[in-house]
Parts: sequence; C-alpha cells; structure tokens
Amino acid sequence: MFKHLSAAFLTISLLTLLLPAIADATRLEWNQTEARIELKPDQEEAQVEFVVTNKGDQTVRIARVKTSCGCTSSILDKKIINPGESTTITAIFNKGKRQGLNHNKLEVFLDDQADPVAMLHMIVQVPKLVDAQPQIVYWNPSTSSTERHIRITLDKRYVSEITSIEYDHSMLTIRAEPDPDGRVDRILHILPKSFETQIRESVLIHARGSDGMKAEARLHIFVQP
Repeated sequence: MFKHLSAAFLTISLLTLLLPAIADATRLEWNQTEARIELKPDQEEAQVEFVVTNKGDQTVRIARVKTSCGCTSSILDKKIINPGESTTITAIFNKGKRQGLNHNKLEVFLDDQADPVAMLHMIVQVPKLVDAQPQIVYWNPSTSSTERHIRITLDKRYVSEITSIEYDHSMLTIRAEPDPDGRVDRILHILPKSFETQIRESVLIHARGSDGMKAEARLHIFVQP
C-alpha cells in the first residue's frame, strides 16, 4: 500500500513540477502559423517570417527548428526569449525544379521537450506555365495499341501560345488539336510508329507569352514490346 502511495505521490509531484513549464510554453503567441505564397516564374525562392512572443512569466529557449523538406531552411533570430520579448523564425523555400503546390512544415522545439511547441506551415504555389496531363504515356503487350491523349493547359498570365512541339518523327506520330470542350488549350494525340520496337522518347512542348516569357513541358513516351 505504501509503495502505491509513494508512486502516486511521486507522479503528482512530477506533474506539479512540469505544469508551470507546460503552461508557460502554451503562452507563446505567434503572429501567424500558416503562410501562403505564390512565386513568380522568375523567382527562385520564397521567404516568410514567423514572429513569436513570450507572453509567459518565465524565460524560454528554442532548441531547434525541424523542417519537413530539404527544400526549406530556417533562420532563427535568437533562441532565448525573455518574458515580453519576441523572436523571428525566417523560413526559406528554394524552388529548384519543383512545380505546383508545395506544403512545407516547420516544427519548433523548446529545451527539454520531446514534442514540438508549434507547427508552422509554409505553403508555396509554384506556377506550371505549361501543364501536361499525363506526363508519361506507355504501351506494352497488355495495353491497347491505340492513341494516347495528352491535355495541355497554359497559364495565360504568363504564356499564351504553343510555339513548337519537338519529337522524333521517325518514332512517333503526334497530332495537336483544340479541345472541343474548351477545357484545355490543346490535346495531343500520340501514337508510336511501331509497337515492335522498344521506344524511350521525350516530347518537348514550347510556349511563350506576349512579353517574351518562355516555358516548356516535357513528356515521356515508352513502348515495351
């Protein structure tokens, strides 16, 4: 009985010691925990600042900031935050060859805490100037020997016309036509010249805008006899 009482007393004592720290941590106030950014075509990176203020009565220390992707890094203005003071975490997203929606997370950890005190979200939209769906088409003995259809959509804010389609005419036959339903800008009809030869080809779609902006999309074509 005394052993059980001692264990219970120890558990209560530990909770009593931890509660002030936990309560203090929850009194961190953020200017924002989610930021949405859309890059311009000529931008290689995006930055956003997350400002946190210590509204508690005790000094806290940020131990580390963990990012969910190697494309995102962080700069911490200062680790120690006294009561009433603030610090800034600058998140930096590097575009590289990424397109579309990129959702990056930053976990903020305080000293001696296994769980993050905050989860910050940096959501970056990298525009696809030429969007081709699907980007990969293939034929093999188990598929039908019919045309594959690629739907091309242009981001009219930046590019307005397809200027050329590059491919090996000895390997492929490609027809381009407007979408009769008007949902996309072009539909490509692709058919290999032969289903008896292994084919691994790329198709390049070039587009441009009125201000000289250029863009391209690459398709991958496979035939496995």
